[in-house]
Amino acid sequence: MTAITLPLLMGFAGAGLELTKAMQVKHDLQNIADSGTLAAATSFRISEGKKSDAELITETRNFLSNAEFMQAMTEDEKKDILANIGTVATRSDTSKGKSFQIATTVSYNMPLNPLLGLVGAKSITLSATSTSESSFNKGAAMSMYLVLDRSGSMSFKTDTIDKSKTSCPNYTASNWGQTQAKVTSSPCYVNKSTSLKTAVSYLVDTLNKSDPTYKASGLPESDMVRTGAVAYNDASFSAQTLDWGTKKANTYVQAIPQFPEGGTNANAALNVAYDALKQSNTTESKAQAEKKNSSFQRYIVLMTDGEMTGASAAWNATIDAQVRATCTKAKADDIRIFTIAFMAPDKGKSLLQACATSAENYYAPENMEQIVAAFGDIAKKASSEMSRVTN
Repeated sequence: MTAITLPLLMGFAGAGLELTKAMQVKHDLQNIADSGTLAAATSFRISEGKKSDAELITETRNFLSNAEFMQAMTEDEKKDILANIGTVATRSDTSKGKSFQIATTVSYNMPLNPLLGLVGAKSITLSATSTSESSFNKGAAMSMYLVLDRSGSMSFKTDTIDKSKTSCPNYTASNWGQTQAKVTSSPCYVNKSTSLKTAVSYLVDTLNKSDPTYKASGLPESDMVRTGAVAYNDASFSAQTLDWGTKKANTYVQAIPQFPEGGTNANAALNVAYDALKQSNTTESKAQAEKKNSSFQRYIVLMTDGEMTGASAAWNATIDAQVRATCTKAKADDIRIFTIAFMAPDKGKSLLQACATSAENYYAPENMEQIVAAFGDIAKKASSEMSRVTN
């Protein structure tokens, strides 16, 4: 009986030894497959769609052959893997631009422990499949909500001179509350509110130029971009709800007073944006689906020039905590948040740093030129469809 069962027992022992190795090898195969297809998809986008499918398939194979995992193989094993790579590339041209998808399957016949040879098993085939996609000049389907500060400090001047005027009211923290006549002086400086309006106009213009479906007089104005806006001081104002294109949101922003008043509490306005964009509210997904946008990104652009203010220091801290909590919920719901702390104090900067999806999504402009550049950069990032692994 021992002689009869010994090969079987040895085979089980060999299987135990090989299980961990097989799992690690399959993990490595998946990593190089994902990296290879993502590299090809990125190359398609960077080349503006000019590289052929054959070139991109070759790039995928070259990437796989030079992967660190492959360098640990013998020449025979490497040849076997490369001989069993199957890669298919597809692309499509639509009115919204060019899209590209590449899929690859990597297989490896892993030799097994000699103990498994006692039960007739000499190798096992492991495989991994990956699909990546990207697009060029497609623009990006999106729903973007602007949450903008229109508190009293937004009436304060910047250091940018308005050369179109010889004099104007130049409010600062020291003279705030006085009549416009008393604070009128020369030269005239552009104030924060006007700077914000200019910045939003630049964001809108950049989004429109990046949108292949944009039509200035179209109904709808766009088939890809939906924007909304809500302003706040110590309370939230009526919002411009999300709609196709950028015109209504920009009109709303341009109507913000040049010299706004009030304190700073972003939480109610931020919740308006979050409630409109959250996944459990299917309004946006249905609207985008009607335009055949199978996927779209949701954005909140949160801007303030101050720290949260209430009736007391304790209430200030409460509002700050509420805003942070709302930002956390939004990010957990895969809403990407851009934040702009415009000439803001340290507490305001700290809050918006915490709210931003990443360090690259946080801006701290200190003058009109910088806030305009910040909003322009946000538009460029939002309208750029990046390469991604889909399977």
